[in-house]
Amino acid sequence: MHFKKRLVAMLLALTLFVTGLVCVPASAAGRRKTRLSPDAVSVQTVSQYRELLEKGYPTITTEQFLRFTKALSFVRRLLTGRVFSPAEYYNLTMSEELSQLCAYICENSGLDIEALLTHLPETKQIAELVVDSFGIDTVAFRDKCFEEQMRLWDEGRHAESNILFFLGVFFSIMESCEVYTIPTEDANVVEVVLKITYRDGGEQILHPNLFINTETGEAFGKDDRGMVNVGFNCSIYDLMTYATVHAWQREFGFMLFYDLFCYSVPIVFAYNTRRFKFDYAGKDWMIQIWKGKYVITNGCEVGVYNRPAGRIGTYYDCASDEEMMTMSMELWHGDELILKDGPRLHWWLNAFKMGKTMYLAQSMTLKFTIDMPDQEMVDAFLASVEKEYHHDVTAVADGLTVSCEWAAVDY
Repeated sequence: MHFKKRLVAMLLALTLFVTGLVCVPASAAGRRKTRLSPDAVSVQTVSQYRELLEKGYPTITTEQFLRFTKALSFVRRLLTGRVFSPAEYYNLTMSEELSQLCAYICENSGLDIEALLTHLPETKQIAELVVDSFGIDTVAFRDKCFEEQMRLWDEGRHAESNILFFLGVFFSIMESCEVYTIPTEDANVVEVVLKITYRDGGEQILHPNLFINTETGEAFGKDDRGMVNVGFNCSIYDLMTYATVHAWQREFGFMLFYDLFCYSVPIVFAYNTRRFKFDYAGKDWMIQIWKGKYVITNGCEVGVYNRPAGRIGTYYDCASDEEMMTMSMELWHGDELILKDGPRLHWWLNAFKMGKTMYLAQSMTLKFTIDMPDQEMVDAFLASVEKEYHHDVTAVADGLTVSCEWAAVDY
């Protein structure tokens, strides 16, 4: 079982890595000056570096974000021989209620989600090429995909279920999509649904597992699987996204290659990380922390992982329900509190905050607490923090509660 999970994780990581390489050409020219951001100036002096640490740099704009469609254009040309035209977009419309929420996000973060969704590059020609070349009956294919999707979901194979759902929609060749909300039993909660029209004349109402509490601004998915089953919920009014306990990512554990992939696309991810490894209760444990830039957010993470003693390699299993611990965290830039989350019982506490300014990872301070089950684990963890070779994380214990601080560089 562990070998199968590691194999799936390695295949997923390899796919992500190849995807990253495809995305790199669209921005390679900009990275020759700096690996920080399309908006970050080239740092030539110590004073410029200190200014960047202190002030950060502007978040990527909607217009710059749309330039990433060049990567899709590259894939499309390989598969179809045609170059993507910016005038070709998916036929997607959005209800007024959802438009207002998008306007709130745009006003406070600068990211126009509605513009992005309504300017997605039209890629149905790829689906048409496959369907027409192999004579696929799209109606039968769609029905089979959705049937298998539900079976996999019921079996708890959520990542595979999500992939089948996407394939069923994509290869049915979507002509138009209308996004709107419908009421639920809770007066404060609405469900987001999609009305899809396909090339074969079929219409379908899709329920992507996305609900919005109009009072609190919480966007979530049922069964703790995250909105649209992606493993993350979002606090719209706080502009903050965070992982659920039963996120599908939990099925794939953690290994070093995940970080290596992220390091390969610094225009998307630019974070620092620390790993604290120790032995406890007959297992090898690792508590890993991250802080930095995640796409268009400032964010941080605290993950709890373990594996049977003696396992070779970098792969760790995510902590089980019985092994989860209550954690909390705060991310600061100087005197500015960027975000806070918890306390909550989790195996992977994280939060990613949208805003108009991005900060360098080393200019932010991560503070977090973990309530551990006994003194043996507290002592083992404190020892691992003490011997971690960067020596830039401090930890103190108050009973079974460990408080840690990963301080910013002194500028």
